[in-house]
Amino acid sequence: MRELTLATLAPTVESNATVIVDFWAPWCTTCMRFSPIFSDVAEQFDDVVFATVNTDEEQELAGIMGVRSLPTLIAFRNGKHVFAKSGVTTRRQLGEIIDEIRLLTPEQD
Repeated sequence: MRELTLATLAPTVESNATVIVDFWAPWCTTCMRFSPIFSDVAEQFDDVVFATVNTDEEQELAGIMGVRSLPTLIAFRNGKHVFAKSGVTTRRQLGEIIDEIRLLTPEQD
């Protein structure tokens, strides 16, 4: 699991085929419920980079990415933003989302 900042987001997204980012905050109880789900699913996908952004520390990045509620998942495929969802996602739903994202070809994303 990587912690991303404004300075590290672009290099991470550009150098990895699939990146899933969890935008969260320490005061967000829903984020705390989602965190173990995100961690568990991360262990199932060796070819996907799972990253987090603490929105309290990275307010500018959260604003640039359009994060308005927490937690928010944002996914990148081949350097492009391809998915965003706010709220808690179940393990099964997150796995299915990742499977669909991994199937995207450069022409589709």
